[in-house]
Amino acid sequence: MGCGGDGINRVDVEGKVTLDGAPLNEGASVTFIPIGSGPAAGAVIEGDQYSILGDRAPGPGEYRVEIRSPRPTGKQVLGTDGVTMEPSFEEAVPEKYNTNSELKANLSSGEKNTIDFILTK
Repeated sequence: MGCGGDGINRVDVEGKVTLDGAPLNEGASVTFIPIGSGPAAGAVIEGDQYSILGDRAPGPGEYRVEIRSPRPTGKQVLGTDGVTMEPSFEEAVPEKYNTNSELKANLSSGEKNTIDFILTK
């Protein structure tokens, strides 16, 4: 593969994500997973906004969307090094928006793709 890109027709996508009317926790993310072929694409949600632009953007088509938002539990767990203790996190967003996501998006070429996700518990 050369420096001229990957040959995928990419489309920018941006929008807003809230849970019960509030922004998600710091470190929240949105991922567009293609239904069919093509690369997945994702971004960190900052405040209540996300954008996936340029060479990081997905191609046009239908996507299953996963939204995750880690929330600290206030507990410590043994780290992956087997020695250090680190903070424990749990998922703040219901599974119907990530592991068992019911969220879908259809991205179109030649259009501004603004897709908001207004989530409720």
